[in-house]
Amino acid sequence: MKRLIAIAAAIAAMTAAAPAWAAKVFVLDNVTLQGGGSLTGSFTTDDTLTSLLGVNITASSGTFGPGVFSTFTYNNAALADWVSLPTQGFRISTSGYAQQLRLDFFPLTAGGAAILNTSYEYQNTGGPRAVTGGRVLLDVPSAVPEPATWAMMITGFGLAGAALRRRGRKVALAAA
Repeated sequence: MKRLIAIAAAIAAMTAAAPAWAAKVFVLDNVTLQGGGSLTGSFTTDDTLTSLLGVNITASSGTFGPGVFSTFTYNNAALADWVSLPTQGFRISTSGYAQQLRLDFFPLTAGGAAILNTSYEYQNTGGPRAVTGGRVLLDVPSAVPEPATWAMMITGFGLAGAALRRRGRKVALAAA
């Protein structure tokens, strides 16, 4: 019985000691661009919404004014500037500012926010095109356990069953 309690306590300690996921993933919802096109993808912030940890946003092609916009993906969070903007948001500039994405939202909450009309996507060949609508929403992960979680749970049940079986054999041998 003591071993079973020890195994259960060890499993409980491993489960309780697992770190909480401290990042928030936001997905772009219906973000449209002036002159056609859209922004799709997501970005990840820290738990306090004060820094950008990752980004994967694609601006689709479109036409506006004299320029033609090509599809471009912004995926380097190291190039992002989160804190210097006058509103909450971030700016990503790549290739010597040849491609730039600026998203403003105020305030960004744990649930998301509307994207402000000061946001834009800039390409050297086409100039700036404003974000005309859209928002960001918190991406809530599925409640279905991952395969590793299932494996750990089944292993725990197997260890508990093995401990009970072994204990049963010792009791039978002692009685004989």
